[in-house]
Amino acid sequence: MTQVQPKPILPTYFSAASKNQIAADCFAWQEFIYLNWKADPKVSGTPDANTPWSSFGMPGDTSATVWESFLSASQAFTRSDARAKSAWHDKRPSTKMLFNVSKLGDAVLENIGQAGNGKWITDQRGVPAFYEILLNEDEYAYITTNVFDDSDLTTFAGQRACASQQGQGGRGGFNLPAGNAQGNTDVDCKGKVTTYGQGVGAIEIKAAWVALPSDGSLNYRYKTTLAEYTLPGGKPVQATMGLVGLHIIHKVPGANQFVWATFEQIDNDPDDNNGNPVAPTLPRNPNQKPPPGYTFFNTNCNPQTDIYYRCKPNTPPGDACPIGKPSTPDCFPYSAPMQITRITPVDSQANSVTDYAWKILPADSVFNYYRLIDVQWPNSPQPVPPQSTVPLSTGDITPSSASHIVANTTLETYLQTQKSCMDCHQSARIGNPSQQIMAKVAGRRLRRVLVAPPKVRMGATDNPDYASDYSFVFTVETNR
Repeated sequence: MTQVQPKPILPTYFSAASKNQIAADCFAWQEFIYLNWKADPKVSGTPDANTPWSSFGMPGDTSATVWESFLSASQAFTRSDARAKSAWHDKRPSTKMLFNVSKLGDAVLENIGQAGNGKWITDQRGVPAFYEILLNEDEYAYITTNVFDDSDLTTFAGQRACASQQGQGGRGGFNLPAGNAQGNTDVDCKGKVTTYGQGVGAIEIKAAWVALPSDGSLNYRYKTTLAEYTLPGGKPVQATMGLVGLHIIHKVPGANQFVWATFEQIDNDPDDNNGNPVAPTLPRNPNQKPPPGYTFFNTNCNPQTDIYYRCKPNTPPGDACPIGKPSTPDCFPYSAPMQITRITPVDSQANSVTDYAWKILPADSVFNYYRLIDVQWPNSPQPVPPQSTVPLSTGDITPSSASHIVANTTLETYLQTQKSCMDCHQSARIGNPSQQIMAKVAGRRLRRVLVAPPKVRMGATDNPDYASDYSFVFTVETNR
């Protein structure tokens, strides 16, 4: 079992001998520590060896963490083939540029009901949460070094060529790297043994941010970053942003279906408690100061004055009001605060591991205000063979939705009673131009992506519905 340690150690193997929820939760907290360690300013994606544990998560420190020094998915997929191979070594901007007000950006998730279809969540200060997706060096290298007819995996053609490969010995095709731990070897699309990046396995990060008060009064309880955010049709706004939600998706030997961990800041929202919201049950932490109130819930909400949502929790908005133009009677302004609650309370096992992690954190660390929500892990991991189509095996993902829904209230707000991670991701497809449309959102022209089965030509028999190894990045980000 992975022991949570106050060091930047990345777990790279999910042991069959310790397959249980506590082991998965410890694995997740150790990842959290590693990924939130201050990044080496000279080597992207690695921790700074000169940073002591005593400074882990110090308030007001906006320097990049390891995961923040990964490459954003949008950067990886917008580069030309020639530039893509060198993009990992580019200097990261000192100020984030945030545009997405839904987890998957321009994706329209009609099939899986996610909060992507132009939907957003707005905090009690009247500003929506903003989202970003980042990839580690292993996944980035896999995407840019598998090339077919000059097309790498940032392109429709490259992905289809990769997914259609027969491979060797049952290996190859579209299969993200799992790393070199425990004698594992990764292969390219054709099945040839290859090492990618740091050899630690593919990692995808999905993060949710909110704008913090300009006076800095809440900075002590948030992982912060400097950013410039822009609402659709609006003007850029500079702000200090606070991290409210974090997904960590990591493929390692022993977890072909990935380990799916999700964390939140403790002030986000109350537990729903069957429509009678109550404060969440948290481990005791003497290093925490009293809460300032919920970020996404108003305990004194008045249905008479909340004309948009009537104080009903987890109600998705309708069409957005265009910024800078007269509002229409049925539109929803981005500035209208929402009531968000957690449907499934965090279980005692996750709380027990969070309790242990909090006990070893430095007293002033902002991470005293973050908790593990849950982890999904494959109890019976299954290799993904070449030429795989959707849906992929779940690997007996645990906990399953039959047990309880694993959901982050900032990243799956409107899915909490419907689907967990694997319910959606087993149907993740490679990019397809037939899924791309242009649409107007709040007066701004956007590329939209329908995350649904691609259109099949009448009479076509040569268009397999290839899978993208559980990652929606390829469906959403591919545009050429």
